[in-house]
Amino acid sequence: MAKMIGLLKFSGCDKILIALCILFNAGLFCYFGSGMGQGSWVVIEVDQKRVARYSLSKDQITDVEGPLGITEVEIRDGKARILRSPCKLKVCIKSGYIQYADRISVCLPNRVVVRIEGNAERGLDAVVS
Repeated sequence: MAKMIGLLKFSGCDKILIALCILFNAGLFCYFGSGMGQGSWVVIEVDQKRVARYSLSKDQITDVEGPLGITEVEIRDGKARILRSPCKLKVCIKSGYIQYADRISVCLPNRVVVRIEGNAERGLDAVVS
C-alpha cells in the first residue's frame, strides 16, 4: 500500500485543478444551500385521508386512530415523531424525529403517515466532481 502512495505524484497543475474543483463545489453548496427548508406544519393522514394538521411551534402529543389501534404522535421543539404505535416491529418509532419540509414518518401496518409541510428549498441534490 505504501508503494502505491509513493507512485502517486501530483504536478503543480494537478494540485491547482483539485483546489479549483473543491472551491467550485463549496461555492455551489453555499449558493444553493443544503436543500432542507424548515417545516411549519405537521400533517397526519390515516388511510390516505388527512385527519389532522398541527403547528410545529406548539409542543403537544396527539392520538390518532388507525386500523390496528392508537398511534401517538409527539410534536416537540419544532420536530415531530411517532411516539407509540400498535405495530409489531416498531420501525416507525425507531425512525426518530422529522423536522424538514417534505419529510415523512410512516407506520405501514397501522396506515398512519406523519408528514412535515413548509417551504421546501429545492437546491442541489448532490454535487459530484
